[in-house]
Order: sequence, then C-alpha cells, then structure tokens
Amino acid sequence: MRHFFRSMAAVAVLAGTAAVRADGIPSAAKLGEFQRQAETLRGLKFRTAVPVSTISEAELRALVSRELDKEYPGRKLADYQELMAWLDMLPPGTDLRKVYSDFLVDQAAGMYDTDTKRMYIPEMGGGKKKVEHKIDGSVGDVLDGIVYVHEYTHALEDQYWKLEDAADKDSQASTDRAAGRTFLAEGSATHLMVEAVPAQAAAKAPRLYVFIWNLMHSGVVDSAMSQILLASWKMADVQTPGVPETLARGEVMPYGYGYAFCNRLMHDWGLDGLDYACGHPPVSTEQAMHPEKCWEWRDFPAQVTLPETLPGNWTRRAADTAGEAGMAALFGCQLKDFSKGERIAAGWDGDRAALYERPDGGRFLIWASSWDSKLAAIRYADACVAERKAVHKAIVRKDYGSRVEWTRPDGRSGLLLRDGCRVILAETDRPEALAGALLTEITFTEPPEDAARAAANNAFLRFNPLLSWRRDGDYSVTKSAWGLLWRHDHNAVGSSDSVLWGLLGESRRTPSFNKWGLGWGWVATHESESRRNFTETGLLPWGVLWSHFAAALPQDNANIIRRDSCAWGLAGSYTRSLDSSHLRLLPGGLLFRCDTGPKAVSVHLVGTGVSRTAEKTRFRILGIPVYTRRAATPEPAA
Repeated sequence: MRHFFRSMAAVAVLAGTAAVRADGIPSAAKLGEFQRQAETLRGLKFRTAVPVSTISEAELRALVSRELDKEYPGRKLADYQELMAWLDMLPPGTDLRKVYSDFLVDQAAGMYDTDTKRMYIPEMGGGKKKVEHKIDGSVGDVLDGIVYVHEYTHALEDQYWKLEDAADKDSQASTDRAAGRTFLAEGSATHLMVEAVPAQAAAKAPRLYVFIWNLMHSGVVDSAMSQILLASWKMADVQTPGVPETLARGEVMPYGYGYAFCNRLMHDWGLDGLDYACGHPPVSTEQAMHPEKCWEWRDFPAQVTLPETLPGNWTRRAADTAGEAGMAALFGCQLKDFSKGERIAAGWDGDRAALYERPDGGRFLIWASSWDSKLAAIRYADACVAERKAVHKAIVRKDYGSRVEWTRPDGRSGLLLRDGCRVILAETDRPEALAGALLTEITFTEPPEDAARAAANNAFLRFNPLLSWRRDGDYSVTKSAWGLLWRHDHNAVGSSDSVLWGLLGESRRTPSFNKWGLGWGWVATHESESRRNFTETGLLPWGVLWSHFAAALPQDNANIIRRDSCAWGLAGSYTRSLDSSHLRLLPGGLLFRCDTGPKAVSVHLVGTGVSRTAEKTRFRILGIPVYTRRAATPEPAA
C-alpha cells in the first residue's frame, strides 16, 4: 500500500520540487531539519533512516501498474472495474490502471512507499516546467517543506505501527477497514503538516513562531481549518481531467475527515491519544468520520455475507465494500449534492456488493447493506431508486414501499428489498433472474462485540438519569444528571472530568498531556504536553489578562521559545529564546523596548535610544533617526 500526499486547494498546497541539488532533493541538512520537525511535533524518534529520492513519471506509472497487478492479478482487475461500473462508482469502460496513473502524476507531490520504506518526490515532467529554487522561507518553500514533513510522518508512524495490516484485506469482510486505516494515516500526517506551518513560516524568525502558532490554534482558525478540510472533497478543483469524479473526490476524503478525526484526538487526549488510535485504528470509514463511534462507544459494522455462487449457475466475479465514505461520494456525485450524499450515507452499518456472471455472459449485481436504524435504511433505499432514475432514466414499475422494481432503457432490470434496517439491491441484464429466490442466500450477522458489550453493561446503570455508568472495552464513562452535573471518563490513555458541563471546570490527564479550564476557559486555561515540550496558560478569554507560551522550535528542539504577555501584548510582552530576548511595554514597545540577540542590540525609551549591529550604530529621538555611525571598513591587503 502506498501513502500519497496530494495537492489540495483546502490548504493551498502546490506540488513542486524544493531543490538545492540537481536531482531536485534538498540537502541532507535541510532534510534533517524536516525530520526533526516531524520528530518534535509527533513526539517520536526515527528508529531507522528514511531514504529520499525522486521518481520519474514513467517510474510512477510503472509503480501503480505493479501495485494493481499485485492486488488484482489476472482477470481480477477487469472484473473489479466492471463491478465499480455497475455500482456507478466508475463510468463503464474505465481503465483504472491509466486513471490512477494520470491522477497521481497530476496530483501527487510526495509519496512514502511502505514496501521499500523510501520516500519519493515525483519529478515534474511532461508538459510541466520543472522549477528549482533554494529553500529560503518563501511561501513556496513553506509549501514544499510541509510536503516532506507529511511524508516523514508516514515513515515515522510506519516504524512504530505498520501502516498496513493483512487483516485489512479480508476479502469477505463487509467493512472498509483498510480505508478507515488510511483515513487515520492521512489525517495524522495532514495534522502534523499543518502543525509544521508555523515552523516553516518562521524558519528565520523564531519569534514569529509564537504568533503564527497561536493564530493557527485559536478557536476560530482551528475550527475554520477543520471545516475547510472536511469540505475539501466537495470543492470544484478536486476534479482532475480524465479521472472519474467519484474516484477523484473519494481520494481526497481521507485528508479532510482524517484531519478532523486526529484534531479531535489531539484536543482531547494529546499525542498519547493519537498513539492509541494508531495502535487501535478505525475499523471503518464510519468510525473515522464520526470519532465518537471509534473509541468511546464503538460502532462495529454488521457482517454481510454474499455467496460465491447463486442458483441458476451464477458465479461471483468480484466483490467489494463501499463503506460510509464510498456511499457519500457516490450519492453526492450522482445526485449533484455532496451534503445530501453525506446525509444518505449516515447510519451505515456494513455493506457488501458483488457482481455475478453466468456462462451465457449475463451479469447480476447484488448490493446488500445494514443500517443503524429503520429511518436510515429508508433514506438510503429512497436514494438508491432516485439515483437510478436520475442517472439511468429508470422507470419504476412497482413500488410497495419495502419492495421497488424498475426497468432501464438499456435493458437492465432492478429490484430493491427493505426489511427493517436491512436493504438489498439487485440489478441484472437478465430480468428473468429476478423472479428466482437468489436473494435468500444473503446472510446478516450482528457483530459479536455488541453482545459482549451488552453483557458487560447493566441497562439500568447505563441509562439512570441520576448516576449512570457504561463501559466499552477499555473506555468507561460515569455521568451524573446525563453528564450536566458531572462526567468522568477513564480509558487506557488517561482520564477526564467535567463539572457543571465545564462551567466550574474540566480537566484531561494522560502520562504526557495535561489540560484544564475554568468557566469554559473564560476564566483560565492551561494545556501542556511534555512530549512536545509545549505549555500554554491564559487568564480570561483567549489570555487577554495574561498568557504564557513555551514550546520547542520544531527544527531546533533545543531552542525553547517562551513568551509572556498582558492584554495580547498590547500592555506588554517578553519573548525569549536560546539566543535572543525581546521586551515590549505598550503596543510595539511605544513606552519601552529592549532587544538582544547575536547580531543586534537595541534599547529605546519612548522611542529614544540606540540600536547596534556589527555594521552600524543608530541613535533615535522620539523614533526619529538623528545619527548613524557605520563600522570602519578594513583596508584591503596590498
């Protein structure tokens, strides 16, 4: 499995080559800086080195071809493509080998290969002009730099938790487990990539790191970033010429939903929580799209089993699971309403689709799914019929609510059956086959984890409004008055408490993470994480009365940046790092300012004072330069 970083308009990331050497790869020193950023922000150390090299367009296409041949040997790729076409995931006749190659050549800015444990940076070939420039802190260089941080995050996590698992490829499972793991991996790398932006932007001015970091982590910007990324798969420029829309949008979904998933984990449990998720990844895209279903009270999909053969000499040729993400992309694209696609897919509880063939060349599609509620099943069933009518001009012949039959101008006939929370869609180019009892071969099995959880929880204690308790795996929750009065969470990572819904106070604690707040954070807040060498404390909303910030500069974790400020720095601030300090009283140091550093020293009171560098000394009165003395230039040798 390959993990790719692709350009996304949501974060204004542009594919490019940040080159200092002729092959388009930064110097060893610069790569070492990117590695240190990934290590500092992720709180882990690389166990082994990660080689970095460029990959040509031809090599990238060959790599995609090898991967497809490995996953779909022989005729399996053609059968899989046909199944996707019958599901309307792909247009008929789509060549996945070419489509994936075109998509990655056009979109991939970086790639980590879990087989060779190597990072590849695609060359800009074909009609694109290769651009080389030195990394000097410009906007383009920041974007280039975070590509490397993104891929180094994949490599780092792969050394602690494998990015792929054989269990993810269970050909009979009715869950998109492999896709769920991808959401986590891409989400974690994207989250770290965003965390690296302040370090990249302030590479030559560490003092700016504090400002940019606080800006990006402010409630408004942080929430906006999550919302923008969640909507990134819906944006118009996600589409790539020659690539089916459903595929292109589906390939972007892991970044947005994965980012929101990891961002919530980091807010609640810090890096320890993210580590736990990497060791216990989502078993479906549903869990990744709805974090509360992944750990606190897990939602495991039902097992939907489709037979290898059906009466009438039908043989299964290909099978797959759409998952909640796949269904959201499918219905969003086909019905031209992406938010509606998300609503239709909500409530997913497992699905399995298969395409059957018989000797005369006939095809028979079965798509069976389970849903969390009868309402969700009805919403999905109605959407299936609406999609057939909108896309294929299907004509409904019979509609009994729970049984709908239709025909299409291309000669195919379809049938949809709904029984409570279960829905079966069948479509074939041999209409007489629908009259048989083929659908009786399908079985639905509830997940065994549900029974185990039911046995471990007392129904009365779980729903008692005065004092309730529930447990799912290693996660237990105790509530008083539905959690409004008091709530206590305890899990394998740490614990948390909230009093009066956070009004009086709330706190979260893990071995390396400590976070608390008073009055919903309006009175005081504190957050610290020893693994990242990070601390932030504030009094009054957003630290307006007083705030303290300290963090290791990611590219130089020995350099701790500290800043204390009053009234957001308008009344006064003091910033210090390994080799410099900056004191300000009143906005911009209007009353008093003092700066010390390896290359400059200045002291001013009400704009009056002196500043000195190796080249010159300048005197100001009330901010007006009155005298400048330049250092003597040594005489050239005779």
